[in-house]
Amino acid sequence: MTRYERTPDLDLLFRPRSIAVAGASTNVDSPGHDYLVAIQRQGFAGPLYPINPKAETVAGLRAYPSLVAVPGEVDLVISCVPAPAVPELVEHCGQKGVRFLHLFTGRFSETGDAEAARLEQAIAQRARELGLRVLGPNGMGLYHPAGGLSFRPDLPTERGGVAFLSQSGNNAVEVITRGNARGLAFGKVVNYGNGLDITPGELLRYLADDPETTVIGGYVEGVPDGRGFYEGLRAAAARKPVIIHKAGRTRAGARSAASHTAALAGQAELWSTVLRQAGAIEARNQEQLLDLMVGAALLPPARGRRIAIVGGGGGRSVQSADAAEENGFEVVPLPSGVRERVRERAPMLADWVGNPVDQSILAGSGLSSNGLLELMLEGDHYDLAIANVGEDWFFGRPDAAERLNHACARLAGIAAGSAKPVAVVLGPTETKNRDHRALVDEVRDGFVAKGIAVFPSVERAAFALGRLVVAAERRWA
Repeated sequence: MTRYERTPDLDLLFRPRSIAVAGASTNVDSPGHDYLVAIQRQGFAGPLYPINPKAETVAGLRAYPSLVAVPGEVDLVISCVPAPAVPELVEHCGQKGVRFLHLFTGRFSETGDAEAARLEQAIAQRARELGLRVLGPNGMGLYHPAGGLSFRPDLPTERGGVAFLSQSGNNAVEVITRGNARGLAFGKVVNYGNGLDITPGELLRYLADDPETTVIGGYVEGVPDGRGFYEGLRAAAARKPVIIHKAGRTRAGARSAASHTAALAGQAELWSTVLRQAGAIEARNQEQLLDLMVGAALLPPARGRRIAIVGGGGGRSVQSADAAEENGFEVVPLPSGVRERVRERAPMLADWVGNPVDQSILAGSGLSSNGLLELMLEGDHYDLAIANVGEDWFFGRPDAAERLNHACARLAGIAAGSAKPVAVVLGPTETKNRDHRALVDEVRDGFVAKGIAVFPSVERAAFALGRLVVAAERRWA
C-alpha cells in the first residue's frame, strides 16, 4: 500500500491515554522540561512519564531511567534526545508497544548531511517494521487543548474548531498567538517538521472528516508526499474552508526552506494552480493567512457579492468602494426603500447619503452609520457588509471613550445578531497618544470577546471576504 493511500486512525495521536517524554530535563530552560510543563498546564488527564536516567523527579513527576522501565502502557512518546540516540528509543518503543513517536529531535535530512539523511531513513524503516507511527522529525509536534497537549507552556487553553498544520514550529506559535488575540480558538495544531512518516496529506484527510474541525489553515514550504497532499487537500477543501500559506515561492525563499525543513519549495505558479484546483484558498503572507482564517471561523458564509459599506469619512468611503470592487464585490447603490426610511428621519440626507455610507455627513442628523447598517441589512438587497468604526473621528471629541464604546457596543450587537457576515474594521494603533492606543486595544478586545471578526483595514477585510466568497461558491457549485 502506498503512502498516499494510507488512512491511519490518528485519534489516539491527538488524545493519547499516556505520554512519555524521552530526554526530560531538570533544566527549566530546555525543551525536555518545557514539554512536561506545557502538557501539565493544558490539563492532560493521563499518566505523564519523564525519561531521565540521572534524575529522580522532573517537573514534579517521578522520572524513569528508560522507556522500558515505565510501569504502564504508553501511547505517545515525545523525543528530546539527540539524533544518535533515536534508534535505541525506537527499539524501546517497539518493546513497549508504543503507537506514536513524536521526534522533536532534529539534525537529520534538513541539515543537508548525507549521513544524517541515511540515519533518518533507517529510523523510518525500523519504525515501519515495528508498526510505530512517527511525527517529525525536526518538529515541535502537537497542540490540542481538548486533549491536554501543547508544545509550549505559554499557549492558550481555549478550545475551538480551528485546525492548523505548519511545517515551521515558530510559525505555528506565531499563528496560534496572533490568531488567539483576534478571536481564533484552536483545536488541532500540528508542526510536522520533515514529515518523514505522518505527512501533511494524511493529516488533511484526517481533518476533512474530523467533527471537531471547522476551519483548516496551513503553512507549507514543501511537501514530502505531492500526490497525497493534493488528495488530502481536495478532500478537506470539499468539506470546509482550507487556507494555505505557501512560503518559499521565490528562489531565495526556496533556498531558505530547503535548509529549514529539507523542503523542496517548487514554483509559485504551479503551487497556485494546485491550490486552486484542489479548492483551497491561497495566502501569500501571514497577515492574509490570519485574515482569511478569522473570516472563515467567525463569519457566516456570504450567499452573494452585493456588499453594504458603512462608516469612515469621505476618503475612507472612497477607499472602501475601491477595495470592495477590486475584490469582486458589487457596491449596490442605496435601495429606494432604505432611502425613504432615511427621508423619514433625516430629510436633508435622503438624496445625499449612499453606499458606502459617509459617516462625516451624518453628524447632527439623528442618524448614525450603525442605524444605516441595520436598515441595509434588513432587506434582501445586500449579502454582506463591512463596517468601519472610524475611531479617528471619535478621538476628536471631548468624550471620545464614552462615545466610541457606545458606538462599538451597538455595532457588536448588530454584527452578532446578523445572519449575514459583517466584518468590522478597527484601525491599528498607529498613534503616539497612549490613551488612544489603549482605548482602541480595549475596544478590539471587546469585539473579540463577542466573537466579532475584526480587521485592521478595509483593504484586508475586502480581500479576505472576497476570497472566502469565491471558495464558498466552489463548494456550493
